[in-house]
Amino acid sequence: MKIYLAVLKDKVNLEELKKDLKEKKIKFLDYYKTLGIVKLQSEKKISEKDVEEFCESIEEEKDNLTI
Repeated sequence: MKIYLAVLKDKVNLEELKKDLKEKKIKFLDYYKTLGIVKLQSEKKISEKDVEEFCESIEEEKDNLTI
């Protein structure tokens, strides 16, 4: 399983996001409210196209990621 971090767009409804992710078989792991970032998990590669309605960008989690 791969872990991803996604930057949310302004005023995203988290319940709608979770519902959309569930339909795409993407697991919602965590929400970092102060940063506006969500942590997602999926067996398949997640592209920006998969989450473009809700997210500005998405990136696979790396050991060297700093915020």
